[in-house]
Amino acid sequence: MSDPRCRCTCPGATVWVTGRPLADRLAAAYALAERLLAQGRRVTVLDRYDDLSADAAHLGLAAEVLARNGLVAIVPCATDGVEAVRSRHEASGTRYVELSVTDRTSPEESALAALGRIVTHD
Repeated sequence: MSDPRCRCTCPGATVWVTGRPLADRLAAAYALAERLLAQGRRVTVLDRYDDLSADAAHLGLAAEVLARNGLVAIVPCATDGVEAVRSRHEASGTRYVELSVTDRTSPEESALAALGRIVTHD
């Protein structure tokens, strides 16, 4: 596509959501996605539990590619393999935010904290 109107003007990012339990990670991921969508951002949630064969490396690569193309890729995943994902994002200069839902009183509060970190870095 050579039409400049088709290009996203917002930088993308990967948001890696960790913490326990899975239900809180998912709630935070989808709460964040809803808020970003309401702001007109392009968002996707990569839920590894939709594909049981997916691992952190594959999810991290998919999220990085999406983020480099202007999407906010939210990954509600455990901490396994997070170091490699973080390093890959740093090496490519792709924005990366880690969010632990255990640091907050509710998944929604965690989503708001991540939202502030994503929006203020535009």
